[in-house]
Amino acid sequence: MTKPKKATVTKERTLHMYSEMWHASNCVLKAGLAEPRGSTWQFLSSTVLTAFAFEAYLNHVGPTVFDCWEQLERLPPWSKFELLCETLGVQFSNDQGKRPLQTIVELLEFRNTMAHGRSIEIKPQPELRDLNDKLDTYLGELPLAHWERLVKTADFAQRAREDVQKVLGKLHAARPDPKEGLFTFGIGMHSATIA
Repeated sequence: MTKPKKATVTKERTLHMYSEMWHASNCVLKAGLAEPRGSTWQFLSSTVLTAFAFEAYLNHVGPTVFDCWEQLERLPPWSKFELLCETLGVQFSNDQGKRPLQTIVELLEFRNTMAHGRSIEIKPQPELRDLNDKLDTYLGELPLAHWERLVKTADFAQRAREDVQKVLGKLHAARPDPKEGLFTFGIGMHSATIA
């Protein structure tokens, strides 16, 4: 019996983490839209992944702009974003009170709430309600935290993706070349050499 020939296999891959998370955010959002029952968790997951994609993009670009990015990487996401915008000359015509920046601020607050989750007491103000058929339905509704209201429907998850895409598109356009296309996956290579 002859021994099988051997091959030396080499592989390498560039992984753009922000693109992977961006893609995952979209997949989870589509799943929630396709099956509305219980979709709150898909909308939550999509929103968290969108926030992670935003921050991962900043960490992707940072080292291409700053030699000292390793020291800056510990800054909060909003600070990293402002620093990159200032350095790359990216400006937004509106403030944090309007889209798209308003959404980014809200998205990062949402991300922080999820990342640093704490138990809370929710005690809305008592309400005077009519005694009718709707009272029983109202009594059965749980009071919700702000983050729960954001993911009750797909609206915030969709708005977050739209506005992150606008903001990152503007930042990406200002990046120096060479650069990959925005939200493109990395590239992989492999080879085999017969021994």
